[in-house]
Amino acid sequence: MLKNYFVIIIYALVILGMGYYFPRSAFVPQLFLFALGFLSYLLLVYQAKKINYSFFSLVALAMGLRLLLIGAEPVLSDDFYRYFFDGQLVGKGLNPYAALPGDWFTNGILEKNVYWEILLDKMNSPNYYSVYPPLHQLFFWMATWAGEDIFLNIISLRSILLLFELINLWFIKEILFRLKLPAYKLAWYAFNPLVIIELTGNLHFEGMVLTGLLMTLYFYCQKDEKNTALGWSMAVGIKLSPLLTAPIWINAWKKRSFVKFSLMTIILLLLFFAPLLTSGHIENFYTSFRLYQSSFEFNASLYYLLRWFSWFFIDYNPIGTLGPSLNILATLSLLVIGVTNKEINASGLANKMVWMYLVFLLLQTTVHPWYLIPAIGLSLFTSNYIFVAWSGLVFLSYHAYADASYHENYLILALEYLLLLSYLIYHIFLKRRELQFLNQ
Repeated sequence: MLKNYFVIIIYALVILGMGYYFPRSAFVPQLFLFALGFLSYLLLVYQAKKINYSFFSLVALAMGLRLLLIGAEPVLSDDFYRYFFDGQLVGKGLNPYAALPGDWFTNGILEKNVYWEILLDKMNSPNYYSVYPPLHQLFFWMATWAGEDIFLNIISLRSILLLFELINLWFIKEILFRLKLPAYKLAWYAFNPLVIIELTGNLHFEGMVLTGLLMTLYFYCQKDEKNTALGWSMAVGIKLSPLLTAPIWINAWKKRSFVKFSLMTIILLLLFFAPLLTSGHIENFYTSFRLYQSSFEFNASLYYLLRWFSWFFIDYNPIGTLGPSLNILATLSLLVIGVTNKEINASGLANKMVWMYLVFLLLQTTVHPWYLIPAIGLSLFTSNYIFVAWSGLVFLSYHAYADASYHENYLILALEYLLLLSYLIYHIFLKRRELQFLNQ
């Protein structure tokens, strides 16, 4: 028991250090703390498996660790400035898709003050139209109810995200119970340092996406087509990325249930996206979305290999061609995964989703660390822990921010993906040996 308290104290100090004391540019101290936090995480999961803590104890500790960051300004991401900018626009009855951030001031619609200048100067997307879906914008708006005060906006949004983390922990517990899986597996998500730092610390919404996907699995266990559709539509309404799992529904239902699910999904998606579809500015949204897909590069794997190889034949960056080509390959691969194994249960559904996320992310030009979080949560219902392993490696990608010039070291990225590939090979080999043993 004493050792367990010691681990918790070390982990708490790690979170405080990462959240309050070291900036993003201090990569080496941040990496050291993250590695120490990941080791603490593994020890806590081991203890949870050994002692079999109650759900209340796990949740109390998990939320306690998250609450340590309640007053921290996001350190590893500056996305939140755009969140609050868009949220303030919505609160003033303005359409965040209608104009570029600076245009609201040059056109005389808004007047600058210190608050607005900080948001405009520090956001990382001043030259792009908003790319966040309407349902996402709803929570931006809620975060700005506290007024024009960035600290209070941060506290408000963090409180919302913490509430969804509580919901996630409850859904995970319930799904584990329904699938007759060990209750301690909740700890793999509850204590994961990437989850804590990126969701609570850096205010990313992938935890809310996971809420929708967990709701999807929970009601799929009960063969409830309408509420399954609600969960999946909510996930897509927050961020478009869960659309990558769409092929999974091809064989997930019998014909009549599939029709019910599909009709409900279409109705809900039209409802969630109605503010965008009827705004007259969908072209602006699409322009920014396409720009993101064809211009940004970060922590890629296969794309960087193909780009390097292409430089032997061409003298320009091929992202405009390679990006769409890899997206086509990803779409075809996801379709193949979706149509295999017609009869699946909720665990099989989660397993397919995990593999879909893996294929999709390995074929993307941009892979931010928080993109992994939905798959981390889903993997708890499978025997596939590759995203848990990746969550311990992906922090290496933050080396690119070690200086103001932003520079990726491809040797560090190679280390990340070679270790990930090694674990993937180990996982596949291990599963094959298990199958051979069972068939003897």
